[in-house]
Amino acid sequence: MQKTEMTQPPDINFQGSYQLGEEYENIKIRAKPLLNKYCKYPGLITFNDSERTVTYFTERLIPNVFTEQPRIMLLFSNPHPYSIHQGMFLSPSTKGRENLFWTTMEAAGWLPIPKENRNPKQLADICIKAEYAGPFELIFYCYYSFPTDYPEHIRRIFGRQYFNQFIQPEASDEFRRTIQETPVQAVVTFNKGIFNLVSKDQVEHYIDRLIEGELIQSQIKGIDKNIPIFLTFPTGFIYHVKYKELRKASLDTIRTFARGQMTENKKV
Repeated sequence: MQKTEMTQPPDINFQGSYQLGEEYENIKIRAKPLLNKYCKYPGLITFNDSERTVTYFTERLIPNVFTEQPRIMLLFSNPHPYSIHQGMFLSPSTKGRENLFWTTMEAAGWLPIPKENRNPKQLADICIKAEYAGPFELIFYCYYSFPTDYPEHIRRIFGRQYFNQFIQPEASDEFRRTIQETPVQAVVTFNKGIFNLVSKDQVEHYIDRLIEGELIQSQIKGIDKNIPIFLTFPTGFIYHVKYKELRKASLDTIRTFARGQMTENKKV
């Protein structure tokens, strides 16, 4: 039982597959209440009874050009099915509400894309061509490839044993392979759990620290390159009267320190 190798074609969305073997029936049963509402999206997630596999679409965005700007990876937990259906990371909700990620990134100057150009198709085209005037060239990357509403659903669907034996190790290997094969100079994540998985240092209660203006950073572990990683507010963080200002301020701080560290790394 192992996951097939995935390579990203020119499109952001591409397929992955798991061979489930003896766990197939149990996994399919557990998946139904969590994924049933996405059955109307053709091919998004498909269980094959004869081959005992599950095939799914996932997403990854690596610009197909190299600009003069430093390349930073935006590291997320896993894809949301509705975003995959719309063809771009962090697409509008089922009610048509824009994800706050885009307004925050515009306000912070990281992705100064006007609102009229922020439908999923336009965003995908702009970001894959790196046709924006921000300070960095950005990779959009999901640590886990399987699409669910919440990352904890992956473990619930596949079970602890399959998750620990196959999904977690292969996610780790694929992440580190991508980090080393793509000239990533820094990583920014919006998820504490993912930060703790890939960084040398661990964090616990971090929201209050971010509210106080603290920079939370570490280094990517398990690779032979010095790559800093930064933790910022979750993409859905709205639980503070000044959440817009706080999220922007955190990205402003990261931008300053990331540029400084990348400059130092070039000198080494």
